[in-house]
Amino acid sequence: MTAAPYRDATAHVRDELRRVWLRVEYEIRLAWARRGGARPDDAADAMPVVGPETVGELFAAAAAQWSGTTSGDERDAEAVFARWLAHHELVEARTQATLDGDRARLPPLLRVRALFGLTPRQWASLVFALAPEIDPDLVTAYRYLARDATCRGLDGRLLAHLVYDTPDARSLLARDLGPGSPLVRFRLVEVQASADSLLFRRIRPAMRVVQLADGDVLGLDPELAEVAEWRTGPVEGMFPTETVRVATSALRSPDVLVAVQGQRGVGKRLLLQLAAHAAGRGLLLVDGRRVMRDGAVSSVTRALVRELMLLDAVPVFADVDDIGTTDQERDELAPCIVALLAEWDGPLAITVNRDRMPRINQRALVQLTLEVPPLDVRTALWQVVVPALPTDEARSLSGRFAIPGGVIVSSAQAAIAGRLASDGAPDVGALERSVAGQLHQRLQRLGKKLETPYDLEDLIVDDDVREALVEIQAAVRERRRVRQEWALRGAHGISVLLSGHPGVGKTMSGTVIAKRLGLDIYEVDLSQVVSKWLGETEKNLSDVFDAAEPGHVVLLFNEADSLFGKRTTDVKSSNDRYANLETNYLLARLERFGGLAILTTNLTSAIDPAFKRRFTYDVFFSFPTPEMRSELWRRILPVAAREEPINFERLADRYELSGGFIKVACERAAYMAGAAKQKISEELLHHTVERMYRERGKLSSQGPLD
Repeated sequence: MTAAPYRDATAHVRDELRRVWLRVEYEIRLAWARRGGARPDDAADAMPVVGPETVGELFAAAAAQWSGTTSGDERDAEAVFARWLAHHELVEARTQATLDGDRARLPPLLRVRALFGLTPRQWASLVFALAPEIDPDLVTAYRYLARDATCRGLDGRLLAHLVYDTPDARSLLARDLGPGSPLVRFRLVEVQASADSLLFRRIRPAMRVVQLADGDVLGLDPELAEVAEWRTGPVEGMFPTETVRVATSALRSPDVLVAVQGQRGVGKRLLLQLAAHAAGRGLLLVDGRRVMRDGAVSSVTRALVRELMLLDAVPVFADVDDIGTTDQERDELAPCIVALLAEWDGPLAITVNRDRMPRINQRALVQLTLEVPPLDVRTALWQVVVPALPTDEARSLSGRFAIPGGVIVSSAQAAIAGRLASDGAPDVGALERSVAGQLHQRLQRLGKKLETPYDLEDLIVDDDVREALVEIQAAVRERRRVRQEWALRGAHGISVLLSGHPGVGKTMSGTVIAKRLGLDIYEVDLSQVVSKWLGETEKNLSDVFDAAEPGHVVLLFNEADSLFGKRTTDVKSSNDRYANLETNYLLARLERFGGLAILTTNLTSAIDPAFKRRFTYDVFFSFPTPEMRSELWRRILPVAAREEPINFERLADRYELSGGFIKVACERAAYMAGAAKQKISEELLHHTVERMYRERGKLSSQGPLD
């Protein structure tokens, strides 16, 4: 009669457990028989913890569990062996029938046997290690068979007795428990390394195998939950058809490495999950930074390979350019990726956020680049995540924020979560605030938001500067439409250099531009951006530009000559070389930037000429004329604080001060007047300015103060 295949995990585990019990009972009864049929019950031979009566009771209980009858003493070793052999042949026949059937419906443990190509003895070793985890009474039986009260499960001695029980088979024991064996290589068992001899090493099943024995739905090993995430099932994404086709084809190929490059939130992981599903596989998203931080790269790698085979998944290392801590480490694939490539025979994918691609020579490379979706795709995405959003409002959001799909989804979710059910869907204002919130948090680490209290009328600048500021506003508003309609090439961004003496209004002009455009302005904190670690400055700047790329904020780099200075042609040290590399990166990144970047400098001659060529606008703030200085005194000094009369023209003619120094002089005079309980007089202003000249080493108050 043909053996029936196993339809569920429970029946299979039950049969395997019975096979183990019968084998152990046979070995123990055989030992009793060799003593002339008498059980060893004297003090010298008896176990310190368990005696033969207890073991006999365990055999009877096991027999009752399988057949409903007790075994008792009438069962000799030969009878037990006959039962074991018959049951062994039945289990093997049913196992083979199951393996010959639908592989997609295999019980979990048989899936392990098939996937990892376990030999009969390797499979028996795994089952004997696993059985005490399922039935704790087997620990007592193992302890009695080993004549060792400290025995807590399977060890090399028992395995040699139960599985590798012939001289020919004994030679295979070390091989089947060596590092090249699938049992150890894929972390199906753990061999204790404390004992010198393999015979005394404990052999434990991996907890993953114990979980599979329960017959639960196949999922990711919980022990890997902190370093990996399993993604499976259909997903939706709006990507170019050709990009999806290439990604799907690549993930069907063995021996390739797929690299998807693009800014954060552009949908790199989503594309890979969509392609993996189309290829009939899942995705195992691995956190390389956590793997490297935990240190056990080899052990985790083997566990990951085991899961990839069990789950039929493609491994993906996300954000590989964030794994390394030095410039050299980011130029190479991280050790955890290299280790997995050495063990894994299928496709592997990585995602890269920045422009620099790590050096890859281990496999053939398939490189895909994802850009921010075009206007019509962004509009469609808004209406997918917020179905009630009118088309014109979705188009307005898409035009204002050139953001990737990931930011659109997270912004919509945040806006919806912040409203009550009775409020309905979020309106365009709530969505705009949510987008700003999602993007601003990426800038706050490296920049500071500036207030924008002033408008164009508050600036005291010459006509050329004022006209340039108005032109910059028009350029920012119209840049996307003009470039699209007239097919102008290049990035949509605008870069502006504001140069001039300290205090002439460069920073204030930047805030005015932002206010008139309705945008926030962030001053980039150069102390946070510039790092002594090689490559870290480049990484920080990339984060800043990527976060501001959609054009939702204005980037302000004050004292930019310290960051965007001239490159040296006389390279005398590694510091000079890496400084030039950073400057070269900045040149390229600024040219591709799609937003508004404003750089200010007091030393225009210190800016690299190659930078100046890339600025859309180069605005020089001339030193204020006497008429401009007079107006600055009049506007800065509050009317309520003055002691009339004050001759502002005389102050302007006598002292060559920029607006910044005039502001400082007024503040200092105000503090002194407040302490004296009086208002600010012209005499007090003269006294304050004279002190400011002397504090800066000036012998007289003639000439500009700097």
